[in-house]
Amino acid sequence: MKSLALALLLSCAALAQTARPAPSATSESTRLGAEYFVQRAGAAWTYQLGKGKGRVTIVSFLEWKAHVSLSLGKQSGNATWRVKEGAWLERSGLRGEHEAIVLPASMSRGTRWQDVASIERGGYKPSSFEVVALEAQVELPTGMTVEHCLAVLETADSGGDAYTHYYAPNIGKVAVQGPEGWVYRLTEFRGGGKGHSE
Repeated sequence: MKSLALALLLSCAALAQTARPAPSATSESTRLGAEYFVQRAGAAWTYQLGKGKGRVTIVSFLEWKAHVSLSLGKQSGNATWRVKEGAWLERSGLRGEHEAIVLPASMSRGTRWQDVASIERGGYKPSSFEVVALEAQVELPTGMTVEHCLAVLETADSGGDAYTHYYAPNIGKVAVQGPEGWVYRLTEFRGGGKGHSE
C-alpha cells in the first residue's frame, strides 16, 4: 500500500511539475497566485507532522469555491478557498473568519503583503508575508525533491519566530518550515476530480 501511495505521489507530482507553462519573458520573474490553487473536489494532501500525519482535503468545489477540511496536528476545522482576480483567498475559523490572502494575484521576488497570520502561526494576529524565492526546492520525507517552489516568509508584526511556506505549481502547499525545522512536509498528493462536487 505504501509503495502504491508513493507511486501515485510521484506520478501526480511529476505531472503537476510538467503541467507548468514554459517560462516566457514575463513569467521567468513573475508568478500568479492561481498557479498554486487546486480546483478539484477530492484533491487531498497528506503531510508528515513532527509526530504524526496531517490531512487537507477539498470536500467539494461549488460556485467557484473549494470547501476544505483541515486536520494539521492540534489545528482542525474547515475553510473555503477561492481565486478572486488572480489571488488565492482563504476563509476559516482558524484564521478568525477573515478572508485572508494566501497568495496575491501576481508575485515576484520581494513581493510583500500583510494579513492575518497563517494557521501554522495560530491565525488571528497580524503577519507580514514576503516572497523570498521563485525556484526553491523542497526535499520530501519520501526522498523526492519538488522543484519550482514558491517560498513565502511569514513574520509576526509584533516580532517572534518566522515561518516559510512552500508552494508548488498545480499542487499547492508542499511544506512549512519553522524556527525548529519542518512543521510539516507533503507525503502524498491526490489530484481529485474534474473541478466539481463529487
